Amino acid sequence: MPFPPFVGVNHHRQSTLFGCGLLANENTDTFVSLFRTWLEYMHGQAPNAIIIDQDRAMQNAIGIVFPCTRHRWCLWYILKKLPKKFIYHVDKGLIFSALHNLVYDSQTVKEFEEG
Repeated sequence: MPFPPFVGVNHHRQSTLFGCGLLANENTDTFVSLFRTWLEYMHGQAPNAIIIDQDRAMQNAIGIVFPCTRHRWCLWYILKKLPKKFIYHVDKGLIFSALHNLVYDSQTVKEFEEG
């Protein structure tokens, strides 16, 4: 059974488990139900931002239940796909190194965008 945790940051900037669920399946309706239930328990206070993997059903549900929440993909999932996307590129080592430096060492949005 899929087990989605709701993890956030409390007022002390500490990671906190806000809740979790057990799902029978991973379709949009199931996520909508889960998110609406969670929102009810949070007294209608939607999260400012959500970071998820690239699950289409979850993306659709976020758009329905949390239309004003910033939605981003998890960096780990993005970087995990790089070897598969660049498998035949002759300079893949240099590309991975450049991307790693760009992602982890950029200090400003401008620096990241220019990189």
